[in-house]
Amino acid sequence: MPCTEDYQTGGEFSVLPTWLLAKGRSSPKVLATYAGATGAVKKIRPPMSEAPPSDFKLCKSSDAKVKSQRFLPWNLGSWFRARIKNDSDASGVHWIHDSLGKAFSGVFDTPATNHKMLGCFGEVTEPTCKRRRGPRVSRMRFAAILLLYPCFAELQCVSTDDLSCDREGSDELSLSQWGSGFLQETYQVREREERQLSVSVVTATKASAEKPLSSASWELIDRALFGSRIVHFPWWIYAGVFGFFVIVFFHEVHVSRGGVPICQPKKLEKSIGCQLMGLWTNASPFVAMSMQVPISLDFALSLRQGATSSGFFLSCGVITGLCAMAAGKRLVDEENWNQFYVRRLLIVIPLIAMALSFASAIFINETSGSEQVYLIWWVMIGFTVAGSFIGPLSVIPGIIFWTKITKSKNRTFWMILTQCARNLGLVVGPGLFAVLRTAVTGGGDRVCPRSMMGWVNLTLLVFSLISASFGAFVMPARMPDYPLNLEEDDEDDPDELVMASDAHLEAMPEPERERVVWNMIWYAFERPFTLAAVEVSTLMMLEVYYGWDPYMTGICFTAVCSLGIVMSIGTTVALVKGWVIESHVFIISAASSIIGCLFLVEIVPTPGWTLLIADCIIYTGATAVTVSRFMGPIVGRFLVDYGGRNVYAVAQLVMCLMGTRTVYKTVGLIWRWNRANPQVSVKDTEVPAAEKLLKGEEQSKIKNGSPIEAAPEDQ
Repeated sequence: MPCTEDYQTGGEFSVLPTWLLAKGRSSPKVLATYAGATGAVKKIRPPMSEAPPSDFKLCKSSDAKVKSQRFLPWNLGSWFRARIKNDSDASGVHWIHDSLGKAFSGVFDTPATNHKMLGCFGEVTEPTCKRRRGPRVSRMRFAAILLLYPCFAELQCVSTDDLSCDREGSDELSLSQWGSGFLQETYQVREREERQLSVSVVTATKASAEKPLSSASWELIDRALFGSRIVHFPWWIYAGVFGFFVIVFFHEVHVSRGGVPICQPKKLEKSIGCQLMGLWTNASPFVAMSMQVPISLDFALSLRQGATSSGFFLSCGVITGLCAMAAGKRLVDEENWNQFYVRRLLIVIPLIAMALSFASAIFINETSGSEQVYLIWWVMIGFTVAGSFIGPLSVIPGIIFWTKITKSKNRTFWMILTQCARNLGLVVGPGLFAVLRTAVTGGGDRVCPRSMMGWVNLTLLVFSLISASFGAFVMPARMPDYPLNLEEDDEDDPDELVMASDAHLEAMPEPERERVVWNMIWYAFERPFTLAAVEVSTLMMLEVYYGWDPYMTGICFTAVCSLGIVMSIGTTVALVKGWVIESHVFIISAASSIIGCLFLVEIVPTPGWTLLIADCIIYTGATAVTVSRFMGPIVGRFLVDYGGRNVYAVAQLVMCLMGTRTVYKTVGLIWRWNRANPQVSVKDTEVPAAEKLLKGEEQSKIKNGSPIEAAPEDQ
């Protein structure tokens, strides 16, 4: 726009303060500089019928020699807007040009002079509006500086709401007041900055106390989306639990008077019910833990805990479970076996675990809206530890009973199924959670994680109920009077259920056998750590980094990792049939885990199904209950939360490499011995009975590295 055009001034602000107009009568440059530098007039525009120029910007004129930012840290625009809101004019906007004309009559006599003074309010960029310095500007510079200081000091008093420094209507200030106002302004700016800094520090301290260290789970998951709906337990659940206790009580009264359990098998050595009881005893703890995995992260975050704490919540019962198994061995005497007493143990212990699960479910569900989050968290940890100690007390008595009713040649087959049941329990748990969530939600609003955890614990009650039912209705109260012929060959039984193996450990020298045992001990720590971390860490990554719902993670994890379980069962059948060699399967399974870890690494952005493929490959292996299973969920979620996906992938790769190295050392030792002793075959080596190994009897003697016949069995 050409500079010769006469523009009117106007904007959001109507009436300038009276004290500024009073100062401006003696120094028009003060008013122009003040309004232009502070943004009191944000634009100059043509008459109302025309649009304002799009290339207009605020005038940051250096001619004024006034840097308003030094004196005005606050926004004076808000003060002018307040004046407009209180203005009685209906339009809310007055032309500042009119106000200037009234205040400075005789100063702006010509349009050129008018445009020159208005140049300090704003400028048109194309062509550049060059303002000319006149002698009037030089003469008025000193007066402008003197007048600006009290103006700014007065606004500071207004901004701090100090009634004692209210100078409304006062136009005469001394030089000492100007100087003190400037010094006071500098002090107040510094004091305000320090106060803001202290407030920010206090806010940061409160935030750090409220949440853990900065982590992906805390930053990427919005806790406001968890839901606040609480689904209380209906009355028929309480009635059902009470009714089951009553039924078991009257049934035990009947058995104690000489009765027989209603589902007791006729021949214990061929009882499918007793074998299913053993499988359920081994699978139920893994199903219970894996059902809690999908909701554990949201549950921990709702109680202001982190992902690492959620891993601790999942695995805190592992150590107490191992202690309980050791304590359970002391509850029974294998030499003086009391079947009635053992049966009562297998009924009472699940009932106590059932009561603990019911109490924890009611507690967490009824306190879902409570703010005592830390108390609730540690009470739930206590319930978990107590339940993990009570439940495994019946494991050792159940195993001893199982060995007394199972034929020796069938034990390998049932032990394979036991291992598959454990793996299957880890896989089907998330799927059961998905079904439970659908049933509880019922198409309504999202249920809060604490209430959902209460329903999961109620499902654990059902697991204890099933275990108690096996003990009460299936397990015999007394052992049969006839001797159990566990070594007799029957045409109904398979001819051979012992896997063909190329590992002739009984024929190997003592040093080699000892090295094999130690390698397997190390592998028993390495492999369970990998498998325990896989499930909890994968579901966490799908939820945190990919935004998957816990419901979907449970379904997909169950569907994909079930393929790994099917592969494990197929491999077991091939080993039993003798189609493959045991050592080859061992090393291939361990090496395949390394390939699975490569799918965990994210070099470029990858979809979430790559994690599920990795789990499917890694999951095809054995599972054991060791101390490393306790550390797996904790370390795995800690690495994902604070290190990310690639850090977790590197840790898993290292563990799989260590496991593969251990396996290779073991099978390499066996291969070297087999090459040195080609005359040894599977049929030439007699595998000692399991009872003899447990009792410590001498089975075979080694002479010159070749096996001899084992000692005859004691009758």
